[in-house]
Amino acid sequence: MSTPRSVLVLLALGLLAASQSGNLIRIGDASAVAIAAWRLALASLVLLPFVWRGLPALRRLGRKELALLVLGGLALSAHFIAWIAGVQETTVAHAQVTFAVNPLSTSLAAWILIGERPSRRLWIAIALGMAGILVIAWHDLDAAPDRFRGDLVVLLSALCFTAYFLVGRRLRRFLEAPVYACVLYAIASLPCFLLFPFLDIPFVDHGAQNWVCFGLLALVPTVVGHTSFAHALRWIPPNRVSTATLTEPLLGGAVAWMIWDEPVSGATVAGYVLICASVGVLLWDRGPTPTVVPLGGTG
Repeated sequence: MSTPRSVLVLLALGLLAASQSGNLIRIGDASAVAIAAWRLALASLVLLPFVWRGLPALRRLGRKELALLVLGGLALSAHFIAWIAGVQETTVAHAQVTFAVNPLSTSLAAWILIGERPSRRLWIAIALGMAGILVIAWHDLDAAPDRFRGDLVVLLSALCFTAYFLVGRRLRRFLEAPVYACVLYAIASLPCFLLFPFLDIPFVDHGAQNWVCFGLLALVPTVVGHTSFAHALRWIPPNRVSTATLTEPLLGGAVAWMIWDEPVSGATVAGYVLICASVGVLLWDRGPTPTVVPLGGTG
């Protein structure tokens, strides 16, 4: 089955929305755990009115699929906490560049764990993207080595993103995207809320500006961005969707330059050119078409 054009359009819109996560995080000053918790909870509530008809499909999931759903929620929770904490300790552009290691980790994990071997062109796309990342990161690390701790936290978020994507690849065979996303966001929010009393985080007393931050993060990079990724995973292998996220440093960095006045160096521009070339190769490589299992089926 070929990939529907609507899937590609929604994925492009989702990439644009997800790329603004780092910029929206800058609006608030709440802890990473609080931002992650309310971002996920509000996103789940937004999707809830659209998923009632699909909820019975949850009852048809086996124990293995239910366990994977919980695992995916935990991975997404860890990803968001680590990503937000990392962005708070470095620049938006640099955080997104460091996070862009995820196509490599996702491709290797998908190959080893589920047998989805990357094509030669996909490896070229990943290599070009990683080259762009290294060009930008080398300059930034040299200019500001104090960002290293934030880079490590963002790297952890990228690995958690890989786990979350691979789980989604399996579960999207049985659940519609809004149902999968709504339930996953709700599950992922629970560990965050459970940490509130241990970290002395207030439940609702965060101030108006933080609530604007929570709401925008829920609507833009989560409901639009991550839900579009979940939608695409039914037709497109996770290594290719993950490689498409290489556009995020360019999109997010451009907005950070305009809004937060974050500098764009010559090395950054050179890195962006390599990343754009990577995406061009990705679009050229159609890759294998995954087998689509009827929703509600078993396997």
